[in-house]
Parts: sequence; C-alpha cells; structure tokens
Amino acid sequence: MLENFVENLYCDLYKQLESINGSLKDPIKNLTASLLCISSVLNELKRYISVHGFETEQDEIRFFKYVKPRFYCWHIYVIELNNLVAATPIGTEQMLKDYYLDELKVINRCFSLYQFNYQYYLLDETAKDQDFFLRRNKTAFPLGQELVTQDPDFSTNQDYIFSKFRAYEMLRNFVVRRLNLLYYNPENHFLTKLLSVKKKFWSGDKVELIELAYGIYHTRRLNNGKAEISDIIEWLEDSLHIDLSQAYRMFLDIRRRKTISYTKYLDEMIIAINQHIDETNRYKSRNSKKT
Repeated sequence: MLENFVENLYCDLYKQLESINGSLKDPIKNLTASLLCISSVLNELKRYISVHGFETEQDEIRFFKYVKPRFYCWHIYVIELNNLVAATPIGTEQMLKDYYLDELKVINRCFSLYQFNYQYYLLDETAKDQDFFLRRNKTAFPLGQELVTQDPDFSTNQDYIFSKFRAYEMLRNFVVRRLNLLYYNPENHFLTKLLSVKKKFWSGDKVELIELAYGIYHTRRLNNGKAEISDIIEWLEDSLHIDLSQAYRMFLDIRRRKTISYTKYLDEMIIAINQHIDETNRYKSRNSKKT
C-alpha cells in the first residue's frame, strides 16, 4: 500500500515540476513555485507516515534510506541549481568552462568530505542501517545537518545526507552536460563528420522508448536501482539523439490504453526474441539430422 502511494505521489511531484520548469534538464525557472510544490508533497508523505506508521523496523529503515531521500533531494537540487545558474558568468566560452569545472570540483568535494557515507550509499551497505535510519537512534547533530533544522518525527541520522548525495549527483549530471556542450565544437568539421558516422538513432515511435525506459526503471536494474526515470530518459536521449521531454505525458497515454497492451512494444520484443530462438533451434535440428 505504501509503495503504491509513494509511486503515485512521486509521479505527481515529477509532473508538477515538469509543468513549472519545462524539461527538468533545464535550469529551474521558478524557484518559489518548485519549492512550494516539493514542500506540499513532502507534507503529504509525512502525513501518511504519521497516520499509518511502519509495521516493522525494516520498513522504517527502507523508508528513510530510499523513499524520503528520493523526494527530499529535489528540495536540495532546485536550490543548488538556482544558485549555480544565477552565478554563471557572462563572458567568454573559456570563462564558462572554468566556472563549470570549478563547480564540478565543489560537488566532488562534498562526496570526498563524506567519503565513508558516500561509499555506504553507493554500495548499498546495510551494516549500520539501524543507527543511520531509525528515528529512535537519532543524535542531536547528525552528520551534514549541523545547520539544518529537521523534524525529529520525520528524520534520522542519515536521510538528509543521502538526499544530498542524490541531489548532488543530479547537479553533477547537469554540470557535465553543460561542459559536454561547451567542449563539443560544431566548427570542427572532421569531428562532426566522425560523430555523424557513429551516431545511433531511434527509428521507431517515441512511445516505444518510453515503455523501455519505464521497464528499466520499475525493474530497478540501472545503478543498483537508484536511477530515477529522469536519469533513464536522459540516458536514452543522449544515446539515441532524440527528444523525450514529453515522457511523462506519453506514459499517461500508455496507462490510458484500452484496446491494446500497456506494454505493446515490450510484448513485440518478447515475440521477436522467441521466434528467433525457435527458428535457430529448428535450423540446428535440421542440420543435425542431415549429418
């Protein structure tokens, strides 16, 4: 029940942020509206937990280790992104490169500063989960929260720093994308020709890629299950040079399907693979009989 509530609430949050800011890969245009949206959704999440609670300690650990950071990271991200964009210098291309490289160092410094905790996060360790993610074990000044006011009934020793790791990973992706754009020089005709030869493109419908993206997301196979749907969409866009900025709306169309399967393209893939294997086996069987 909690899982369904969380998924619906997160989809609603993503949809609202996309509506406020356009493509979520772009700079946050309306900081106040974004923060109000995130705050409202977090309050809904808190109310649900205060009413229903947790059946087991493991449920509580799972919530504060994965669920809350998944939401709260957006609060950190939109503030940090707004600050980053606001301070972007107006000048030469080299000034922009230097600025983004410096910002990348700042982001990576955070991961280095909390190296043990970041490795714990990356490797999905569990040894200290009770100390890190049970509210009854919360200390007065948890790591990384010295200047952050947190509701003791809705926070633990590590959920904030895990939220920050998620947010800074998103911020790092943003900076890296900007640097990639700056370092790719369209006037280099040889490089342009070389890239165009190697370029992969999607020749099917966009909605088929959305099926694939949500399939990867819900089976939790990318980055140990930590990749958000936005990360997967961005990866597919970059790999296949396609605009999937209307991904959420296309997924809504999938959910509204009445006469065909929700997973029409994935079903087609299953049939194609099975047919190929069956034909291969029949071919091998015929050849074995001849010999």
